[in-house]
Amino acid sequence: MAKLIINFNYDSISERGIEQAKAAIIDTLGAALLGAKEPAAKAMMKVAGCRGGEPEARIWGMAERTSLTNVALINSFCTHSMDYDNGGSLGHPAAVMIPPALALGELYKLSGKRIIEAYAVGYELGAKLRNSLGDLQFGAGFHATSLLGAICSAAVSAKLMGLDVQKTTMALSIATSMSSGLIQHWGTDAKPIQVGRAAESGLLAAHLAREGCTGDPHIFEESKGFYYVYGQEEASIKQLTENFGKPLALAAERGHFKQWACCGGNYEVLSALYDLLAEQEIPVQQITEIAVATSMMPPGPAFRVNPRTATEGRFSMNYNIASCLIDGIVDLDTFTDTKFNRSEVHELMGKIRVSWHPECAGKPRRLQGESRFVTIDIRLQDGRVISKRLDASDRKQLSARETYVKFAENARCVGLAEDKIAKVIATVELFEHCEDVTDLISLIC
Repeated sequence: MAKLIINFNYDSISERGIEQAKAAIIDTLGAALLGAKEPAAKAMMKVAGCRGGEPEARIWGMAERTSLTNVALINSFCTHSMDYDNGGSLGHPAAVMIPPALALGELYKLSGKRIIEAYAVGYELGAKLRNSLGDLQFGAGFHATSLLGAICSAAVSAKLMGLDVQKTTMALSIATSMSSGLIQHWGTDAKPIQVGRAAESGLLAAHLAREGCTGDPHIFEESKGFYYVYGQEEASIKQLTENFGKPLALAAERGHFKQWACCGGNYEVLSALYDLLAEQEIPVQQITEIAVATSMMPPGPAFRVNPRTATEGRFSMNYNIASCLIDGIVDLDTFTDTKFNRSEVHELMGKIRVSWHPECAGKPRRLQGESRFVTIDIRLQDGRVISKRLDASDRKQLSARETYVKFAENARCVGLAEDKIAKVIATVELFEHCEDVTDLISLIC
C-alpha cells in the first residue's frame, strides 16, 4: 500500500476525477466557513488556543495561525459540523483529507496539482478500505469516516510530505492505533470532533513516522491487527490493493455533494418527497399515517427516531419527513431550535412508521446497501394514498458544477465579500494551475 501511494501520479487522474476533486475542495471550504460560525466551533478554537503550537497554518475564515495539527482538527471539525460536506468512499472523504492537505500545502507552499493528487490517492485508499473491510464495523456501531479517516489522512499527509516507503508504511501503521469513532455520537458535537480527530491523527502519524516512530508493519493483516479486529470474517485483505486505481474511485464513484445539511440516510426519502410535492399538493392536516419502508434495516444511518435537539434532527428520518411536508422545503433553518420545537412537527412525527421492506428483510448488510431504496405511502383521511418508490441512484444531489454555487451561498452567509467569493471560485476552477495554495487560503482568511 505504501508503494502504491508513493507511486501514484497526477497524470493517472482522468478529467472527471480532477473535476470531482476540485468540487470536493470548493464544497469543503464552503461547509467549513459556515460551520465555523457554530457555537461548538468557538469552543474548539478556544481549546486549540490553550494547546498552543507554532503558527504554521491558518484556520479558515479566521486570521489566527496555529499548528498544523490544530488547523487540521479545527478545519475538519468545522467542515463536518453541519453534515453539509460531501459523501463517498469512506463516508465523508473530504472532511478528513482536504483540511490536512491544505494545511500542509500552506506550510510548504505546495501546488494545487499536488493537493489534487494527494486527495485522489487518499480517496482511493478510503474506497478500498471501506469495501475490503466489509460492513461488520458499521453494524457494530463504528463510524466509518473516523475509523478509516485517520489512515487516509496519514496517506495524504505522507504523500504531500514526500515520505519514503518505510516511513509511509509506519505512518499508515501508526494511524490505525488512532482510528476510532462511534455512530451513537451522531447528532452531537462529538461526531464532527471524531472526524476532526481523524484528520489530525493522520497528520500526526505522518509526522511521527518522519521522525522515526514505528508501528507494526503488518498491522493490517496479522491476527490481532486492523482487519481482524474490525472486519473479522467479512474482511478481504486481498481487495485492499487489488486493482488499485483501476478504475480510480474518485472518477468512477457517484460522489455525493449535499444539497441538504443532514445525514445522507435521509436523502432517498427526501428526494421522494420533493418529487411528490412537485407533482401535487399534500394536505398535511389530512394525513393519518406515513408508512416508510427501507431496504436497509431500520433505523439505518438516520437512526434518531425521537430526536431531542435540532442537531439530532439532522439524523432523524422522522423529523426530516415531517419538516419537509409542513414547510415544503428542507434548508439550513430546518435544523434550528425555532423550527425543531414546533408542536405541529412533533405531532406529524408521531404518525410516521418506518419498517424494513419485505424485499430486503433478512439480507446481509452489504446486500441491503447495494440495493438501497425507499418507499413512502402517505395515507389521508379521505382514503387516498400518495405513494412513491425511489432508488438510491435517483436521490437528489448537487453536480460538481453546482458545488460552486453552494460555496457562494455559504460564503455570503458568513459575510465573505463578493470579490473574494469570485476569486475563490476562479482559483479552484483552475486549481491544477495554482502554483501555491497559500493564495487560496488567503482569500478566505
